[in-house]
Amino acid sequence: MQGQTNTVDSLRRVFYEGFVAQDIAEPIASFDATADVDAVGTFMIDRPLSVVGIRRNGMIIGCIEQAYFDDRPLADQLAPLSEIQIVAATTPLHTVVNALSVAEFLLVSMLGQPVGVIVRNDFEKPPMRMWLFGMVTLFELSLTRIVANHYQGDSWTEFVSASRLEKAVSLQAERQRRNQSVRLIDCLQLGDKGQLLSRSEELRKRYWDRSRTQIKTILGQVEGLRNNLAHSQPLVTENWEVIVRISSTLERFLEIPSELIAPSSLSPYNSQLNAISNRQPE
Repeated sequence: MQGQTNTVDSLRRVFYEGFVAQDIAEPIASFDATADVDAVGTFMIDRPLSVVGIRRNGMIIGCIEQAYFDDRPLADQLAPLSEIQIVAATTPLHTVVNALSVAEFLLVSMLGQPVGVIVRNDFEKPPMRMWLFGMVTLFELSLTRIVANHYQGDSWTEFVSASRLEKAVSLQAERQRRNQSVRLIDCLQLGDKGQLLSRSEELRKRYWDRSRTQIKTILGQVEGLRNNLAHSQPLVTENWEVIVRISSTLERFLEIPSELIAPSSLSPYNSQLNAISNRQPE
């Protein structure tokens, strides 16, 4: 499909380069290690802040989380930097997602010093929502490409229920009426495309090491995430697990061989695929 490759390449850049840690980080508030404990605790509650830095000789040496704050001296209850995950300000967001899947917060460093902090609720911010929407779009585009490359022509139609196929045909007709050139497979629902991938053990092993039941569940969660994004609903509480999953899954999807990617919109990827299929074994 002409133009689709350029779209995928653009979305890849969004996924890997478009947004970075500093786009969603908050400046970290910090206190001297000798500061009054009660005053710091009150400050964290009033702001409110999940994490504060603790300084010694003007340098941050550790952090305290509000959830674990007690009445001991600050120096006695801090977590040292050696025990805290720190990322660079230019770290891509998909790496931040993976890091936050095992940590409650991340420190963001610049010039060798912590200057910011990221918690999961920061993923409610507009830059993160923009990135997530692009990620969901790239997820579906990549899934469509994988399935279309695997099933020759429209051979996939025999594996889709009559009602779902009818909906796809109807949507294609409506888009063509609006002078939009789309393939029938592009008009399938996300869940249908996932079902086609999950039917193939080869595709599951290569791109998505999950059972068919697990893939169906995850795709339902992805659709839920997309709906929440479209309607500006809260994300983190309900969708955090699927955000982590889709981020890691996309990394596998983006491993599609470069030969299957059209070098330009003037060279559709199907011709590239045919050339590879006809290549003699070495």
